[in-house]
Amino acid sequence: MSLKYITKEDVKDYFVVEKKEDCFSLNISNMTKPIFVKLPFALNEDVASLAGLMPDGSLIRDLMRIYFHQKKDDSKIELFNSLIIRLFSDKILLFRKTGGRGDKQIYVNSKTLAWFFYYILKIPKSDEPMRVPNWIFESNNKVKTEYLKQAFDMEGTILKKLTEIRFVSKHELFVKDVHKLLRDLGIRSSITFTPRPKQISGQYRVSIYKKENFIKFKKIGFRIPFLKKRFDDLLEKYKI
Repeated sequence: MSLKYITKEDVKDYFVVEKKEDCFSLNISNMTKPIFVKLPFALNEDVASLAGLMPDGSLIRDLMRIYFHQKKDDSKIELFNSLIIRLFSDKILLFRKTGGRGDKQIYVNSKTLAWFFYYILKIPKSDEPMRVPNWIFESNNKVKTEYLKQAFDMEGTILKKLTEIRFVSKHELFVKDVHKLLRDLGIRSSITFTPRPKQISGQYRVSIYKKENFIKFKKIGFRIPFLKKRFDDLLEKYKI
């Protein structure tokens, strides 16, 4: 399966499109700042990686800001920053701050970019259920793997006994999407629901067991140091 592409025809219903040397500027009106992309725009591994970060981010519901925060690994902040610049030009201003709980935050105030995320990349808004964008399912396995790499770093864990790789979320449809992506890659998993009496919503879990699935999961893996160490221990336990 080859890459999917966004064409000029795909964006013209949402943006004013102008040719600018080796790329195109996309804008909503002369009252907003443009973004700059190459068209056709490849929905490649970089775009999948950016989409995979968004479960720990937020596309603000008024489509005026894109926000990302991180406690586990500061390198994810740098990854978000570099992907935005790489895909949409270095003219975009990104801002950083530290949250009240010590988490690192990065955000971009751009209505045009927020529209691109929502209408073109199909990233849900903050007041909508989290989902895997449809184009991920229609892409090749490298793109699917790249999405899952970031998603598992954000929402995944490995149990201390090294018997289970687990993905958790309060969003049922999102968990079902992740389960389907894993199946597309030949990784068998199961879905369970755990009520949380002290929380409004419970926790949905995707659980991966058995050596044959751990072998296939190596292509996804973990990059956050604590999880990477635990995954390495799992691989050693099962002589993978």
